[in-house]
Amino acid sequence: TEARVFFEDDLNPERIIRSLALLKEKQIIPGKTLLFFDEIQVTPRTLLSLRYFYEKMPELHVIAAGSLLDFAIQAVGIPVGRVESLYMYPMTFIEFLNVREGGELLIEEILRHPLDEPMSEPIHKKLLELVGNYVAIGGMPEAVKCWFETADPLECAKIHHTLVDTYRVDFGTYANKYQVKYVDALFNAVPQQLGKRFKYSDVEGGFRKRDLAPCLDLLAMAGVIHRVYHTAAHGIPLGAQINFEYFKLTLLDIALAQAQLGLKMKPLLLYPVKEIVNRGHIMESFIGQELLGYSMPIMKSNLYYWQRIGREGNAEIDYVSQLNEAIIPIEVKSGKGTTLSSTHEFLETHPNSPYAVRFSTNNYSIYNKIHSYPLYAVVRALHGYPDIQARLRG
Repeated sequence: TEARVFFEDDLNPERIIRSLALLKEKQIIPGKTLLFFDEIQVTPRTLLSLRYFYEKMPELHVIAAGSLLDFAIQAVGIPVGRVESLYMYPMTFIEFLNVREGGELLIEEILRHPLDEPMSEPIHKKLLELVGNYVAIGGMPEAVKCWFETADPLECAKIHHTLVDTYRVDFGTYANKYQVKYVDALFNAVPQQLGKRFKYSDVEGGFRKRDLAPCLDLLAMAGVIHRVYHTAAHGIPLGAQINFEYFKLTLLDIALAQAQLGLKMKPLLLYPVKEIVNRGHIMESFIGQELLGYSMPIMKSNLYYWQRIGREGNAEIDYVSQLNEAIIPIEVKSGKGTTLSSTHEFLETHPNSPYAVRFSTNNYSIYNKIHSYPLYAVVRALHGYPDIQARLRG
């Protein structure tokens, strides 16, 4: 609170760091000190000061972070070309393993394993069990920390419900007073409609679309939900062929979605592979969460799906992703299902797609144009960053 006054006058960085150094009794040395502005949205002028830090003190390392930061940026703007944005998502499955003692060996195996050879069955089973753990605990850092320190699912569940309540409390900070009820209704509806085309008419309360739609935009800007846009997927970029009337939604974290639905985590921890099979829409959200988590952090990423629109039946692909210059359809099968009629139809009608990917509890295999990968192999199958080990160490 005391530091806010330093940004009310001119935004001279030399004056600001001198004042901050005196207040905190810590030296701020360009080239040696990291200056971290946390909760920067509380004082929006601090955002504007980043321009002058960049121009007048480029040797000083400065990071700014804050909850609901996009709303502050919308209000005051951000210095174009002088600030690099990094978008953060819940911890991925690989990061979850990295917290686990000995997890780096499993990470190494996932990243190096050939995509056309089955994994050793005991290791395959072990990794699927850990996927079940991750689906139960989710990727919110506090819940992950609690799990690996206490192994107490009840304590982790308390954190999940506390986080859900915290998001509800935040509604009033970015929605108008009359909008809060709509935001709350949408927040409740998203877990109920996982894996399905979102329909405003299915939101409890009998609200009108014109009242709900702007509030859905607020939840998306806050990062609480992510849209999965329908795309024709005939070329790249995928976002150029969006049908805005068709979209699905995911919550930011699968564990929070299950907490809202009242699903217990105990079965996932005791019988992970069996429970994975029983939670199809949750596993579809898991893959979406992985796709976002491994995306490039310097740009806000979108998720896409494909659906045949018309009277000729119902064909749908869970996700569509761009890999280099190719368009890759992605099917998610929580169990060992083999029905892939939608996938075959997509490949027949989309010549820019050389093959399709299926994620399931099955081991690695490739047959014709269907590449089957285990649920734990998203990073390897679609990204496979060569420097992932260095990023994890960092």
